[in-house]
Amino acid sequence: MFDRYESGEDLGSLMSEMARIYSATMDAPRPPQIDLNFDAVRDNLSVRLMEVSRNRDFLRDMPYVDLGNGLAMTADINFPGGMDGDWRVAVNHGVMEQLGVDRHELFTTAMDSAVINDRATLTDMTQALFGPGKENLLDRSGPIDPADIGGMYVLTTESGTLGASALYYPDVKEKAAEVIGCSYYVLPSSTHEVILVPDAAGIDEKELCSMVKQANRTVVEPKDVLSDNVYHFDKDTRELSKVSDDRERDSIVAEAR
Repeated sequence: MFDRYESGEDLGSLMSEMARIYSATMDAPRPPQIDLNFDAVRDNLSVRLMEVSRNRDFLRDMPYVDLGNGLAMTADINFPGGMDGDWRVAVNHGVMEQLGVDRHELFTTAMDSAVINDRATLTDMTQALFGPGKENLLDRSGPIDPADIGGMYVLTTESGTLGASALYYPDVKEKAAEVIGCSYYVLPSSTHEVILVPDAAGIDEKELCSMVKQANRTVVEPKDVLSDNVYHFDKDTRELSKVSDDRERDSIVAEAR
């Protein structure tokens, strides 16, 4: 407001706008009181997937796990808000200190909680969009019949909120490859989900990269953009690698920081 005043805007108009903002804020739902006792929040922890380069300022004050390929994982505390919706509190270094845990215990507990409270789901995209009953393909005991393999699959969580993190749930990448029956590409469609494209679909890497970038600029809300990059999971080596601009696969081993 002060910058706008210095730029010549009318002080009375600015004060009126500030009063309207204040009034709206006072009427907004309030987050619940947070008990930062680790035993009280451990079952409400979850994880969030993001790209390091897009979130450098945010990550500066956050404990996080470096997953390789330019991706990182942070932890949240979730609180049901009833009629006002759910609340998520990002765990920064100060919150982690108040919880009285180290980085390893925080992320081990957060992942265990996330897997239980917000299960990973893999759904054929056509069924996800139009099917009345969505089958979670991760519940299958064997691969899909090759004749039934579709072109794309949606990987997210049951809640669908920040569900792209399901890609890093234990054994999910491997289980998806087993179900699909081959290696696959990972398209980061948003922070809420990723799309898996089987190698067998025969779609050119350059086309996949173009699809992701185009969607991020025209369809996905800026706050929900995960990455412009495309990734590839090799069924045999069990490694996730980033597809580089020249369409060469640059394999990066994930490691914790």
